[in-house]
Amino acid sequence: MNLGVAEIDAGHRHLFHLLDAVAAAVEARMLEAAQISAGEFLEAALQHLASEESLFDRVAEFHDSSRHLNTHNEARRTFMRLHTAICDNADLSEARTILDGLIPDMIIRLHQEDTALASALKS
Repeated sequence: MNLGVAEIDAGHRHLFHLLDAVAAAVEARMLEAAQISAGEFLEAALQHLASEESLFDRVAEFHDSSRHLNTHNEARRTFMRLHTAICDNADLSEARTILDGLIPDMIIRLHQEDTALASALKS
């Protein structure tokens, strides 16, 4: 998911690394490792989304910031649901269900929005 904007690309690589750790721990049914990984992922994901949003004003005339923000807000809710399932409810089955929807669906929509943002930033 290389978009050609170093700051965004580095953030995405880090998030995928953290999300892979969450998924591996959930798959292995290692609750404590999943809880640690979920906490690290949530913190990094929220920081990354805020960092991207700080770029929106720079490209307001070339980028649909409101649609992108809506996608971010949906992602935040999903990331919080994942964190709650693992850290508050110790429910790895629910976490697996959330991950199964997150990875193909949410990631594709985030990538589409980030591609538009990257294109606007490079203009």
